[in-house]
Amino acid sequence: MSQDQTSESRRGESRHPVPLGVSVSLVLASKQSVFVNLRDVSTAGACVVRQGSLDIKEDDSVVFEARNYDTGSTITLRSRVRWLRNTGFNTYAGLSFIDGSLSPKSLLKLFS
Repeated sequence: MSQDQTSESRRGESRHPVPLGVSVSLVLASKQSVFVNLRDVSTAGACVVRQGSLDIKEDDSVVFEARNYDTGSTITLRSRVRWLRNTGFNTYAGLSFIDGSLSPKSLLKLFS
């Protein structure tokens, strides 16, 4: 079974695409904060991508931070890295939110 089919069958929620260019931060276990692009989101997790490498591995705990600098709104959720995929130029990471869930509508309001 391919990675995509496995991930899709384990995912309990449908992912909702996010407009291109939406950046969020991940705070890594090392306390380093890195910007990544948000690809899609569900109430239980998200997919992010970073150009180049990303210093994380599966099962790492990270903090997902989404901010709207115009309104000052911030969403901060502890997350677990569920999968990683390197394409040579980009690193994709699938995250599941640990402490709660997120309404895609709430997240998208941050960027409207």
